[in-house]
Amino acid sequence: MRKAAKPRNTFLVVAFALLTASATAQIQIEPFTHNGYDRPYLLYRPANPSAHPAVVFMLGGVTSTAESASREYGWTDEADRNGFLVVFPEPVRTNVSLPPDEKKNITFWEMKGSRTHILGPNMLPVDDDGYLCAVLQDVLHRDRPNPKRVFFASFSSGSGMVQLFASRHPQFVSAVVAVATPLMDPPPKLSPPVPILYIHGDEDEQFTAFEANSPQFATTPHGNWVTWGYLNGCQRQTAEKKDWGVELAWLGCRQDVPVVAYFLKGVGHEWEGSIDWNKNRRRHPAADLNFTSLSWQFFSSIHAH
Repeated sequence: MRKAAKPRNTFLVVAFALLTASATAQIQIEPFTHNGYDRPYLLYRPANPSAHPAVVFMLGGVTSTAESASREYGWTDEADRNGFLVVFPEPVRTNVSLPPDEKKNITFWEMKGSRTHILGPNMLPVDDDGYLCAVLQDVLHRDRPNPKRVFFASFSSGSGMVQLFASRHPQFVSAVVAVATPLMDPPPKLSPPVPILYIHGDEDEQFTAFEANSPQFATTPHGNWVTWGYLNGCQRQTAEKKDWGVELAWLGCRQDVPVVAYFLKGVGHEWEGSIDWNKNRRRHPAADLNFTSLSWQFFSSIHAH
């Protein structure tokens, strides 16, 4: 049998193979317009996605963009390890008539809170709820992820928006991880139930304004977790002390969905494990926790409901 000829330039062959492999993992800008606003979102496809993969939407906080959220929280690395898609939607700046400015004209997500978009003459409303619905349908139609494994993770302003979205469209949401901001406008009832992990630090002082803007609702961190227990028809509360704080869990929820809260000691308004967290050399006083890994652990434990 004739032996195969050795390649003349092994380096070029190896380099081409690496480029070919890396090209299969990509973050792509998806052009998108909603209500007259140019709002392209980013979609990350890992190199080796699962068959009919799960999809995670990640919404950042005030001043964030789709691009900054894709860098900040480590979701692309988590997707590479676990074979799911990640979507980074684009928030809108405060005054839509003026150019973006990280200090004076910041982006945020609508959440029935203390901020309102400023519109010019004849401009349509900034409809974040409708935008997320439209982006979700776009992703489901084009990329064919598992529609029963659609997850939403979120921080700060994005956390308020994601909880609001899940409470309005529970049929589209398989589970939520919400960090550092409450649900500001809970519905009278919720069907079907929505699994949720709520994370809050005991040094986070962001709730003061929420209390003033929502006098009919207990917007304390514990009150937010209690509200989700009632919405999901849960029966009994449990509490367990951990080295990092307290874990609260509802039992007897409809369809046995988990409704869990992690209240962390020594943590402020931040996403533990993010670039910003690591840049400031922050470490949890009792344990090193990574909110992105915790989020995926929670999502992967959810059975379709």
